[in-house]
Amino acid sequence: MAEEKELQAAEAENAVESQPAVYTPEDFGFTGSYIHGLDAKGRMIIPAPFRKALGEKFVVCPSEDMKNIALYPYANWMARRDKYVKLCQKMSSIRQIFDFFTKYSYVQCEMDLQGRLLLPVALRGHYLKDSKEVDVSGAYDCIVICDSEKARMEAEMFHVNFPDVLSIMDEAQKLL
Repeated sequence: MAEEKELQAAEAENAVESQPAVYTPEDFGFTGSYIHGLDAKGRMIIPAPFRKALGEKFVVCPSEDMKNIALYPYANWMARRDKYVKLCQKMSSIRQIFDFFTKYSYVQCEMDLQGRLLLPVALRGHYLKDSKEVDVSGAYDCIVICDSEKARMEAEMFHVNFPDVLSIMDEAQKLL
């Protein structure tokens, strides 16, 4: 009797594993890259595929590497903020990074009815300078905005820095 129950449990587990996974767009996070203009007022269009996941109100702040602008849904921004708070408690030098991050973080941001975002002047001046065209890219838990020419150069450098991606991925697989 016990063996029969174990066999049924194993069969049920195998049946679940053999069924294809069902994914929703939210499972993928923010993905894709789009080029958009930046108008004279500093407004840009948020790509339609990003709008729902971003939410009605969101945060505009520096990207993780502090080299670009990022848009975060509240929950994702709070997770990043909480990480900085914990790191500040362990390493005092992180405080300056956290202060910079919060100085340039704007909460309660939203799109207009046309899906445009007015980028804060301080962020535009610091990260985009005189850009007229921006690259709006998914970065899993956020959206990253940078000058389109900078994005093009970074894409070219990717192939210089990683000429044999498959070899690197093979090595990484060995670590799993």
